[in-house]
Amino acid sequence: MPHLEGWAVAGNYAFVPAVGQHQVLVVDMNTWQQVDKIDVHGQPVFVMARPDGRQIWVNFAYPNNDTLQVIDAESRSLFKTLKPGKGVLHMEFTSRGEHVWASVRDLNLVNIYDTETLDLINQFEATSPSGIFFTSRAHRLGL
Repeated sequence: MPHLEGWAVAGNYAFVPAVGQHQVLVVDMNTWQQVDKIDVHGQPVFVMARPDGRQIWVNFAYPNNDTLQVIDAESRSLFKTLKPGKGVLHMEFTSRGEHVWASVRDLNLVNIYDTETLDLINQFEATSPSGIFFTSRAHRLGL
């Protein structure tokens, strides 16, 4: 089930998980009209923008929760699919957005990806990891 605060803003556009669909909807925030839709791997749960707004990262509900997808915000096109393993629950960007951390609950791992190369650069074990929350967003509401 999408978390209704699990949508992202990049530029003048909101990227919103489409409830009941395998799509991310793109909404022009000046008119609040849907201007695009992006087909994705499954039912999106969290749709998160890299802090500079250049990328949109998406994770998915069960049974497709083994996947992360990255959307180019400017072209609004899907450009990378990652397969970290079952139970990808949450993502969190470092304050400058150079890395994203993703919890992979069913493998008891937290994966760290470089957001420029999209390579897995590190991982560590954690028992059933779920939410990841850095202090750089402690003052903000939503994602």
